[in-house]
Amino acid sequence: MNIAVLSLHLPSSRRPKCGGVAYVAHRLANALSQRGHAVTVFSTDERPPDARYQVRTVTATATAQRREGFSLRSLLSPLSSLLLNWQIARRYAAQEYRSFDIIHAHGDDALIWNPGPPVVRTFHGAAMAEAIYATTWRKRLWYLTFAPREIWEAAKATVAVAVSANTQRYMPFIDLVIPNSVNRRIFYADNSSTTHPTILFVGTLAGRKRGQLLLEIFQSQIRPALPSAELWLVAERSVETPGVVCFQKPDENTLANLYRQAWVFCLPSAYEGFGVPYIEAMACGTPVVATPNAGAREVLDGGRWGILAPPTELGAALLSLLHDAQKRQIVSQQGLKRVETFAQDRIVEAYESLFERTIQGEAST
Repeated sequence: MNIAVLSLHLPSSRRPKCGGVAYVAHRLANALSQRGHAVTVFSTDERPPDARYQVRTVTATATAQRREGFSLRSLLSPLSSLLLNWQIARRYAAQEYRSFDIIHAHGDDALIWNPGPPVVRTFHGAAMAEAIYATTWRKRLWYLTFAPREIWEAAKATVAVAVSANTQRYMPFIDLVIPNSVNRRIFYADNSSTTHPTILFVGTLAGRKRGQLLLEIFQSQIRPALPSAELWLVAERSVETPGVVCFQKPDENTLANLYRQAWVFCLPSAYEGFGVPYIEAMACGTPVVATPNAGAREVLDGGRWGILAPPTELGAALLSLLHDAQKRQIVSQQGLKRVETFAQDRIVEAYESLFERTIQGEAST
């Protein structure tokens, strides 16, 4: 198949922060390319060094950029996002996509309306849910501007896919659920854990990921009980405080090593549409501790495959695991069993089959 992919961002060393969707789109495009498909990604970013696919850069006009005084890459306003949609739609109308068999959109396809290749739209979360759990009114209003557009994108897509049943609950017109995946060739388990207690966090300190909450619990509860404990932060900024080690923009292999070496992984988000770090940690044999957000409850099946603890009990849950090697081993084995559901080959095959059925005009459900 000749596949066009729409993804606002791709993994880039030029930007200090890169969202999870960029990595999901990149990994799926690479995997489809490895399976013999011709894949071209339309993005605002340049081609990553390890990309096996082609990239066509999409930008707003220089005039529009000067007039609005923003960088398209930063998406600082709904207008900038609509300009990106317009650029993508203009290429579509000009039949730039006519050589493709199918379009796989990870977003920014709202203004595509002309007949052409079928469109599969994947929703990695729901703007309405993001608005509900936003930590500031500015972010809440920002996400609310996207909610109607998401509904429109789902309604007009040939097939609308959600990455979780939790996302599907917030979105009408979803046809089926295909979860995110983890590459077991990179994220795998071994016996390389550190000799001292370590907690790994991957996310942002501010906002719904609640890294700041974990930092405060570490300082007030974990460190006093276990003076040798360390908190490893893969976050948007560095923190200089005893016991905290920060890692800036690790590549996939480095990140996988951090998972393997950590005793426990903790992501206490208020909301996750899915939560890719949960399955990355499980694939590396690292016990997962999470707060009971919608994504964590689904991925961990209500606590069957990891530990769910509300913020008030998070410190106690972490200390219980750090003190008990046997319990960590049990949770680790549970996670390794669960993560088979999200193996990359299985998920890629699901998309491959969906694309083939969609091109042939068969039902998607």
